Amino acid sequence: MARIVLAHGILGFGHLFPMDPGLYFNRIATEYTERGHDVFCPSVQPVGSLQERTKQLAVAVLQRWPDDGQPIYLLAHSMGGLDCRRMLAVYPDIARRVPRLITIATPHFGSPVANAALKKGFLGFPTPAELLTAYLADYAGALADLTRRSVLQNGPVNGFKGQPVDYVCIGCNAAATYPRSPVFVATAFVGGFGKVPNDGVVSLDSSSRTNKQADLFAVWPVDHGGAIGWPSGLPFEAAEAAASPPADHLARYVALLGPLLK
Repeated sequence: MARIVLAHGILGFGHLFPMDPGLYFNRIATEYTERGHDVFCPSVQPVGSLQERTKQLAVAVLQRWPDDGQPIYLLAHSMGGLDCRRMLAVYPDIARRVPRLITIATPHFGSPVANAALKKGFLGFPTPAELLTAYLADYAGALADLTRRSVLQNGPVNGFKGQPVDYVCIGCNAAATYPRSPVFVATAFVGGFGKVPNDGVVSLDSSSRTNKQADLFAVWPVDHGGAIGWPSGLPFEAAEAAASPPADHLARYVALLGPLLK
């Protein structure tokens, strides 16, 4: 039995969204538990800053598993990967217990969607993102921390050096498989990806901690939501996913147990 943390991304479940955090990965927590693993789905601020989310994640992990020398394996989606990276850089007592971190669709080098969302409104009118940021006040640090400039300057990019942790990065490319998804089309347009392979939020290059697509462990043919089993295509697809997670979604995560726990 292994201890596995499933770390959620931006807009994931926390006290602003009072739902079972295990739902975020759409049945993966249950799947892993049924296979005998001790699975933990901690909740951090859905739109909190990287610093805030990292601290909450570290506190939750230490409360769940006080230091007893047993290994902890990390599996993270989107901003959750940055949370885990920063936690390993800032909390050495946790880092020495983590043999491996798998990141899925994590913007290691930022997301152009975050950059676009934080641009000033046209002719002085606020953008929807600005209105949301003002409304959420102290809880809206996530978007700013996902911009390319912020990740490069203040993020955990330089925290890899000297850490005895094995990193496995997975990217997603929905350009060929999700052309009908209104969410993918909209976010990809806002991000200005053009012909760059992407999942609607993160490019394949940015999904790699080396900023090189060739260094990815795998590329999944889904968009950003599809990476956690929630296809953002036609409305009925989301309803179907809630009733029964896509078989290929479960298969991908079951296959990840090999590289995660090797």
